[in-house]
Amino acid sequence: MRVAILLIVLAALAGGVAGATQSVSVTVLQAEKLNQQGEYKAAIALLDAYLAQHPKDVRALVDRGDAYEGSGDQQTAIVDYTAALEVNPQFAYAYASRCQSRWEIDQDRGALEDCSRAIALDPHMGYALRQRALVDLDLQDVTSAIADADKAVALNPDEPFSLATRCHVYVAAKRYADAVRDCTTAIALDDRNATPHFYRGRAEIELKEWAAAIDDFSKVIDRDPTETGAFYWRAVALDGTKTYAAGLSDIDRYLKVNGDDGDAYLLRAQIEMGLGNGDEAKSSATDALRHYRIDNDAAGAERAQALLDQLRVGSQTTTH
Repeated sequence: MRVAILLIVLAALAGGVAGATQSVSVTVLQAEKLNQQGEYKAAIALLDAYLAQHPKDVRALVDRGDAYEGSGDQQTAIVDYTAALEVNPQFAYAYASRCQSRWEIDQDRGALEDCSRAIALDPHMGYALRQRALVDLDLQDVTSAIADADKAVALNPDEPFSLATRCHVYVAAKRYADAVRDCTTAIALDDRNATPHFYRGRAEIELKEWAAAIDDFSKVIDRDPTETGAFYWRAVALDGTKTYAAGLSDIDRYLKVNGDDGDAYLLRAQIEMGLGNGDEAKSSATDALRHYRIDNDAAGAERAQALLDQLRVGSQTTTH
C-alpha cells in the first residue's frame, strides 16, 4: 500500500526538492516491486547493498523503511524514515510513513506530530489524513478523527482505504449506520481488504444484526486468519444467535493468543451458561474477575462478580 502512495509523491522529489535523486536506480525499482509483492526480506537485502553505496538516496531509504514496516520492524523503519528526512526535511510522505510506524508501536504523540507535519507540507495527502484520524482515535479525540477522515474521503471519495478508515471512526463515534454505509462502499470498490469487513461487522454487532456480523467476521478470517479479534467478535455474534458451540470454539481460539483478556473470559462464561455448563461458566467468570482486577478494571470486575453471583444463585436454586 505504501509503495503505491510513494509513486504518487515522487514528482515532488523529481521536481528538484532538496536531497532528491534525479534518476531512479534499477535496484530501487526492483526493491519497490518486491515490496508490492510482500517480499520484504528480499527488498531489504537489495536496498542494504544499494544504500551502502548511496547512503543519501531518499527514495531508497524510504523504500527500505516501508520494507521494514511491512515486515513488522517499526523501530528500524523509523530509523530509515528519519534518515530520509535528514536529507530532505520537506518530504511529506516520509513524515506520514513515520507517523504510521510510530502509531503502530503506540507512540501516539510523536505520530500525531509527524502526521500533522506531513499534512502541513501536503494538505492533499489522503494517506496522512486518514492515518492521523487513527492517531486521533487512540488519543480519544473523536471529533478530530471525524474531521480528518471526512477530509480524506472528500479528497478521494472512491478510495477504499479512506472509506474504511472513516467507517472505523464512525464505529468509535457510535454512528453505526454511517459506519455500515462507508464500509459497504469500500467493500464494493475493493473486496480484498479485511479491514472494512471487520469494522462493518463491529457496527452490525452494535445494531444486533447478528447474521450479517457473522458473515463479515468470517470473511475477515478468510482474508487474514491471524486476525484473532475476528474470532472474538464472531463469538459475540454467535452468542447473539445462541449458536453456542461454534461461539465456544471461536472464543477458545481467541484465548489461545490473548489469554489475559478479561472480556474474553467473561464472554466464554456467558457462552458456557448458554450450553448449560455451570461449572465451566463459573471457572471462566472467575478467570475474568482475576484479569479485571489485574488490569484495575473496576467496571469489568463488577460485571464478572455479578455473573458469578447469578451462577451461584442458579446453582442453589437447582440444588433445592
